[in-house]
Amino acid sequence: MILWLARHPSLILTLTAIPALLGCNPPARRAPAADLERRPLYAFTEADLDDYLNVRRHALPDLAERVVALARQNIGQPYEIYLLGEFPFELYDPDPLYCLAKSDCLTFCEHAYAMALARDWWSFLQILQRLRYRDGQVGMLTRNHYTIADWNRNNAFLFEDMTRKLGDGHAWTPLRQTCRRAGFFAKFGVGQNIPDEPVTDAYIPKSNLPEVLAELRNGDFVNVIRGNDKSQYCGHTGLIAIGPEGAPNFLHSARPAVREQPLLGYVTAGDSCLGVKILRLRPDAERIMRRVLKTSPHATKVNDASLTRALKRRRAAAPACARPLDLDWLRASRLQAYRLTYDAPTDPALQQTLDDIDERIRQRLDIGSEEHAVGVLDLASQKLALINPDEMFYAASVPKICILAAYLENNSEMIDAMPADVQLELGRMIKHSSNELAAKYGRIVTLEKLEKFIRSKHYRFYDEDRGGGLWIGKHYSKDSPRVGDPLHDHSHGATVRQCLRFYLMMEQGRLVSAAASQKMREIFASPELPHHDTKFVAGLRDRDVSLIRKSGTWQDWHLDTARIEHDGQAYLLVAMTHHAAGAEYLSSLAAEMHAYFSKRPGEQPARLLHARKGETTLTLRPRAHDLSQGL
Repeated sequence: MILWLARHPSLILTLTAIPALLGCNPPARRAPAADLERRPLYAFTEADLDDYLNVRRHALPDLAERVVALARQNIGQPYEIYLLGEFPFELYDPDPLYCLAKSDCLTFCEHAYAMALARDWWSFLQILQRLRYRDGQVGMLTRNHYTIADWNRNNAFLFEDMTRKLGDGHAWTPLRQTCRRAGFFAKFGVGQNIPDEPVTDAYIPKSNLPEVLAELRNGDFVNVIRGNDKSQYCGHTGLIAIGPEGAPNFLHSARPAVREQPLLGYVTAGDSCLGVKILRLRPDAERIMRRVLKTSPHATKVNDASLTRALKRRRAAAPACARPLDLDWLRASRLQAYRLTYDAPTDPALQQTLDDIDERIRQRLDIGSEEHAVGVLDLASQKLALINPDEMFYAASVPKICILAAYLENNSEMIDAMPADVQLELGRMIKHSSNELAAKYGRIVTLEKLEKFIRSKHYRFYDEDRGGGLWIGKHYSKDSPRVGDPLHDHSHGATVRQCLRFYLMMEQGRLVSAAASQKMREIFASPELPHHDTKFVAGLRDRDVSLIRKSGTWQDWHLDTARIEHDGQAYLLVAMTHHAAGAEYLSSLAAEMHAYFSKRPGEQPARLLHARKGETTLTLRPRAHDLSQGL
């Protein structure tokens, strides 16, 4: 029966609909397999993928064809470089272990191979880590950072290097590279004793590529080689996808999104590409992966229990004032992957709620629509609502948050060994808004380094093409030089979006580093210092909430920014006004948003609930068997 179905894959999709026809209740919110086949993979949930992978295995028994089919189903997936890390197992890089919505060149290939080899969600995630890490051991130092020296070498059990074999063995030329791992790891503070490693390998120069095109096959792994005559390296990766006329196409993730194009055209389009390396899945790759998963004693266990334990360890190690809120790995991973970009969508229901609250308060206080800006982000669900988020306001004391972050970035030794008096002074700078201390630490950092921090490619807290953002161009003292921001000439400025991003990155551990982000949250909290009872704090008075915040006031400019936690829920709230009644607006806004979040039930842990009749919670189905027992 199974073999018969394999020869008739279209019937599998039909059979999946039978339970519904018979009146059974399939798992809630699970899309039918036929619908999933028409949707891009980057729009899938984890539960969708859990259902879909086994269907694709039966519909496309050939592994290489399955790799290409799944990769093509991701055409259009948005590109983002360096989007994966070791969260929650390690926090040197606090990005999550996976991201279905976006990819960079290597993660796109890894996901395609892992999905093609897997049969469900957990086998996908386990295989993915086996490809990404040496021996499947999750960690910054064991991640396959260098494609040729790490990824190709550590995955040789599954892939054969065809570079020296194509073209009757005459098409290749030597490749030379020096891997300077200690320098690479320096920014993470690990691996400083790793010596440089000279690497000798081979690649096919682009002048020889035409003579091997006919030998390329579906699913081949392509290393695009860049560099010069003295040193070469892999600068991009992708997959071979044979086109309708038999020519090899290059299927790859590059800005702005995943696409497929002729390989020869891509390689010869510019001077940056020297040639390619070609790796191919071994004929018995599926059997090999089954064996490796069963016999990898050093591999990190990647399952529901291990992810939950890692979150609990992280929470137990954090001080109370900087403790992670969520112990559900699915929600926590989604938060780590979230980016509050300029095209981040707002949630219709939350947006309508914010609009209604805002309109009601503004009418009462006679505040014009252009005299304010507001943003709220629910950290559990990443639901977002915004009003005038990119309008830049004079920000008074709010940009002192940049002094704190830039100080820790330029004085990393303070993160783990900060003297008590320094931490108290920084707490007073943030929580009590001391201008004297802001001037002191701002001068330690310097205005030049503050601007470099704000404008850096990593943070982009100020973007001239997007209306501005956070800006600090004057020390908080009368005799200080002044540098106004390029767009509005504010000495101290802010937008709602960039303040939300600052708090979000601090929450994710992506602001300077995970350790620095935790230290900043401790400094923001400074429990020995009382809050000034104004704005958001006044609106939340006598309510059972905890918050970290930075506010600012000068003349009719009133601003407040905060992370607010209540009864297991946490959200970010930022608002700015230029109006005499601005402080009252901020107080009323905080009170009404608190009332909304108090009445609304918290997000349920998606991974813990099983779909039964009448339930609507999305879940991953539990598997009773060991993932290593078969794919």
